[in-house]
Amino acid sequence: NNTIVVLFADHGWQLGEHGEWCKHTNFELSTRVPLMFRVPWKGSAMGKHTRGFAELVDIYPTLAELASLPKPTDKLEGESLLSYFDNPGQPSVKNAAFSQYPRCPKNLSALWKENSCHEVKREDFYAMGYSIRTDAYRYTEWLRWNGTLLNANWENVIGVELYDHTGDTDASFDNYENANLANDASHKEICTHLHDQLKAMFDKLTKF
Repeated sequence: NNTIVVLFADHGWQLGEHGEWCKHTNFELSTRVPLMFRVPWKGSAMGKHTRGFAELVDIYPTLAELASLPKPTDKLEGESLLSYFDNPGQPSVKNAAFSQYPRCPKNLSALWKENSCHEVKREDFYAMGYSIRTDAYRYTEWLRWNGTLLNANWENVIGVELYDHTGDTDASFDNYENANLANDASHKEICTHLHDQLKAMFDKLTKF
């Protein structure tokens, strides 16, 4: 009656969707995971779910607040999700979720083939993919990686992806990320807005 239980996974999985296998992408199938809390003294939340955004980095500050521990003073990326337990149907406590994944292609003339960074030192990464997921879109930028500074060069863009999630009811993690709209002129303003949001987030993290 006084123990919090949290169940989560660290990544999703692909079984051939998008021509991919395993977990090594920024697609919804890889980045979205189950996250469940059981908090005995929050009875109104029992058996409920929220459509609000949550990230795994939110677990630590959420547990601290649920357990009435002092607010973490560390520089955290996450936010407390406590308000969801009192009102699961409330608006999201954050407006987006973020992810990143590197690429290390063996052949620079075919960046999409054999590009895993498994057992590659971060100094030797070729590119970093930064992704933002909002209610309506997933936007991903692939940037040339600076192995000396260990950050991405936002002026050297290798590729851009934009997927429309309008109408997504969570029934499928695959149906909404098959048509890349990044080069569609009608979505230029959306790409610019999401680029600014994405860059602001990861620029902030490099200052931690």
